[in-house]
Amino acid sequence: MDDSPEDSQDILQTLDDMMAELQTGSYDFGYLFAEDVTESYLGDLAGIKRDALSGISHKLALRICSIYGKQPPVLLLSQADDAYNAMLTIYQNIPSVEYSTDNIVLGTGNKVRWW
Repeated sequence: MDDSPEDSQDILQTLDDMMAELQTGSYDFGYLFAEDVTESYLGDLAGIKRDALSGISHKLALRICSIYGKQPPVLLLSQADDAYNAMLTIYQNIPSVEYSTDNIVLGTGNKVRWW
């Protein structure tokens, strides 16, 4: 497939959109967004953290297949699923449990009396 400059810009916009969806308060993959969505260029630094690169690139490959109406190979589907799940596992943010009297369950104790 020969990519035109318009195709490359469409793919870059797809990456920007995908990263806006993925990079939420719980997940920060280091992606550097352009100040204006129309100002993204192929030469810009992505800033994607190394351990997130595989998951993001595989997910982008699946989206590119979808854009061009191509059926992704089974191997790509499997690799994308594995890489994406591994990335989310690494970056999941589990809040710490804090001690509070509000979250302590107070029971009534054992009511059975033995005489």
